[in-house]
Amino acid sequence: MKTRYFSNLTWQEFNELVPAETSTVILPVGTIEAHGVIPLGTDNIIPQDLAEYIAGKINALIAPPVNYGITSSLLPYPGSVTLEKETYKEMIYEIMSELARNNFRTIIVMNGHGGQVDELKEAALDTFKDTGARVIVVHWWILTYEWTKQFYKQMGGHAGIDETAAIMAIAPELVKPERYSESMPREYKKGIQSYPFAGPIILYKEGEGMPLFDEEKAKKFYIKARDIVLSEIKSILKSYKELNID
Repeated sequence: MKTRYFSNLTWQEFNELVPAETSTVILPVGTIEAHGVIPLGTDNIIPQDLAEYIAGKINALIAPPVNYGITSSLLPYPGSVTLEKETYKEMIYEIMSELARNNFRTIIVMNGHGGQVDELKEAALDTFKDTGARVIVVHWWILTYEWTKQFYKQMGGHAGIDETAAIMAIAPELVKPERYSESMPREYKKGIQSYPFAGPIILYKEGEGMPLFDEEKAKKFYIKARDIVLSEIKSILKSYKELNID
């Protein structure tokens, strides 16, 4: 297969491939928001890279990414963009429904952003109920949480040690450690909300999750993280096949 991105196919080529050669599609989703000293598009770069890594290994095509999502507490930072929650949920639902109409039987949503977990879950369930398509939603940083703890001996965070490592592994030139300052990281505490959040790096445990600018270590972390995601997806697909779940 010359390309995994079906937007690069002609309609005739698509018709020949789906569903005869594959009925699985990966939909990368994220958002645009401040991420410390890594790109505004971090939540898009990582799931798209994961989709590219995984697609050939499970014989899937890749749908055009949805690069806009739900940004809230970081919205006031320059360059951040958001959609309303209902707008986003309906858009994702309609995209997945259209993928199902185009004969995709399994839809894998590769998510890079924590601010839209609930909306993706609801859209996935609605798509399954209305179209019968099987939907798998992957939140990569949650799925690899234990690996982050094992490898770095601490939990990750928004624009923290795990996301920074992923970007350093994918595109190190996009990481700008020279712009880092000690005022950027701030711990999120449940008893208080602030808009904007008082720091573009959000930590979830005191003293843990701050970015580490070590490219060699980042690559080791991310290689295993990708394989964890791949392994979990393969396991689900295998169970579908063995149980004959259509």
